Amino acid sequence: MRGWIALAGIVAGLMFSQAASAQKLPSRYDERRDSAMFNGKQNMPYQLWGVAIKWHRDCMKGTVAECVRLARAFEDGAGDMAPDMRVAIAYWLKACEMGVGSACARAATILRDGSATFTNPELAQKMADRGCSALKDQSSCAGLAQSLVSAPGGKSDPRAATLIDNACAAGDDEGCRMKANNLYWDKADPASRTQAVPLFERACQAKRAWGCLGLAEIYGQGAGVAKDRVRAAQYAATGCTQAQGDRLRLCTLHGISLARPGDKAALNKGEQFLDASCKGGDGMACNQLGRIGLSQVSGATTTAKEGLYYSRRGCDLSYGQACTYLAVAYSGGMGVKVDDAIALALHDKGCRLGDAEACAMAKGLLARDSGLRGRIPSIDPSLPVGEQLKRARAMVESGDRMTGVHAVYRLVSEANEEAEWLFGGWLYYGLDGVFDTSRKSDGLILFENAARVGHVDAAVYMGMAYWYGDGVPENRKKGEDYMAIAAMRGSQMAGAIFRSMKNEPIRQEFARRQKEMEEAALTRRSTWTSSWANYVPGSGLGFGNSYTPQSSSGRTVSSIIDNSNWNQRINYLSGSSSVCPRTNSYC
Repeated sequence: MRGWIALAGIVAGLMFSQAASAQKLPSRYDERRDSAMFNGKQNMPYQLWGVAIKWHRDCMKGTVAECVRLARAFEDGAGDMAPDMRVAIAYWLKACEMGVGSACARAATILRDGSATFTNPELAQKMADRGCSALKDQSSCAGLAQSLVSAPGGKSDPRAATLIDNACAAGDDEGCRMKANNLYWDKADPASRTQAVPLFERACQAKRAWGCLGLAEIYGQGAGVAKDRVRAAQYAATGCTQAQGDRLRLCTLHGISLARPGDKAALNKGEQFLDASCKGGDGMACNQLGRIGLSQVSGATTTAKEGLYYSRRGCDLSYGQACTYLAVAYSGGMGVKVDDAIALALHDKGCRLGDAEACAMAKGLLARDSGLRGRIPSIDPSLPVGEQLKRARAMVESGDRMTGVHAVYRLVSEANEEAEWLFGGWLYYGLDGVFDTSRKSDGLILFENAARVGHVDAAVYMGMAYWYGDGVPENRKKGEDYMAIAAMRGSQMAGAIFRSMKNEPIRQEFARRQKEMEEAALTRRSTWTSSWANYVPGSGLGFGNSYTPQSSSGRTVSSIIDNSNWNQRINYLSGSSSVCPRTNSYC
């Protein structure tokens, strides 16, 4: 399921910016201007292109619609302007200051949920208060209630309940969501739950995701009602395939209901929904796919190796059962070398995350071997992959090379693309005292494995390798496709290289080609070296690293997830769209 195939329609997608100016969208072919605005944390520097310069100028002169236009452009992307929530929040703040209540609500949400990479609870409450009190915006009132509830002891604050009730009575969707959840899950007495169910039902009928999710969980868990898995599955299907709002957990539940043995078509469709939700950052989905792969369910497309990958990702997303199942794989030698010490570390983490089965299994391992805990590797296998790789690199650079190498190789055996990228570089370029350069072909295999599943730096590297035929047979189409993968995952450098590739004449003078190939080889080594010199966990991946459900207002998934692409994938799986290009990291 994590494989890669040639990209269809990619040229049109990446060359779109050449026509952007004709459609009055910001274009890099037009004028550029540097700017900066306060975003709740700092005076944020950014660049404006073409028509966006006029939007900004009009915004500063008092045309509030242009402030909102720029906020949306930086939130969703427009033309050659890439999405950047750190800039979007600045324009939402400006629009709130200029009297747009809905902008106050949006600003408060972003400042509260961290989707701009930082939080500012005090400013969030101030913006919500302005929108609610001064501008009479009910979404802002719901946001103010959220700020009050989030404060210590806030759940008992009577002001919050009043704001929520009033917002819901005025028809505000977020207010009704908060009221329903408060009644059903916080108060949880029979009378409150009786009041909550109609709120969930009306919302689901209106195709609001939170309403369908509430009903799916109520009937799936049998919480206050008779458990009814069929009914729960129906609500999950409706919410995932038809609703608006945060559909991530709904699509996980829908995928789980489909992915049952006995119906290969439904099973495979369920795997696809689960894959999309796992990429979206829901550990429950990753765990389910991990179990399917490692158990080798009949008719499934998920392989055992992929099962390891998904289990690790679920564990990194703090889903305890995924840690437990990955531990079982190490205890049972399911695609990896048997290692009870690693299994113990993973069971310990699963136990800390609340999985009772993990606690029992950890006790069982220690009962059989009391010295097992002392043999857990110094680079803790239960740490997130990014942290393990950082520690491994530090050990290699400080002289304890074999400890670091073994830790990275273990992650390679779990099919982790970040580990493949690092280990591939050691094989290709050598590592003093460990590897010479006789295994370059193995290094290229690992590079390409990482590139195929969307690792940005690896895709750039392989794009250049195939373009120049260095270490691999020259294949310009393949080179373009890999470069396009990196470009569509946000690499501006890859986008520039791709456009250069498309404009390059097919026939070139041999001597110039030879010189370029030599320069490209140096550039590719620099790509690998600088990638690890400036390593940020998860920076090479094409999807988010955490599942943070959002309110139904604004984005439906955490800002680190490309919400438009995720929805495009779900709409394709649901049959409401016939297009899901491979330029989309979720497709």
